[in-house]
Amino acid sequence: MKKTGLSILLSGLFAIALSSCGGAYTPMTEEQINAKADSIFNTQKEAIVTKSHEDCAANMSEAVSAKAEELKAASTTVTSTSK
Repeated sequence: MKKTGLSILLSGLFAIALSSCGGAYTPMTEEQINAKADSIFNTQKEAIVTKSHEDCAANMSEAVSAKAEELKAASTTVTSTSK
């Protein structure tokens, strides 16, 4: 009996605690949603653009070297077959 009473009491306290958390929920308007999305995007945009530029610069010499080797190989193939 004591366990049942204690369980009911704890359940009631838990329900009261949950119901007292926060106020009434008011959904955001379309304008508020767009403003929040724009705010999040603008705060993250600079970091993403900067990282993309750094990655591009870091990989550029490797990509240029690979393309140059590819063109040399193609040029050698064309030159040897046209003789």
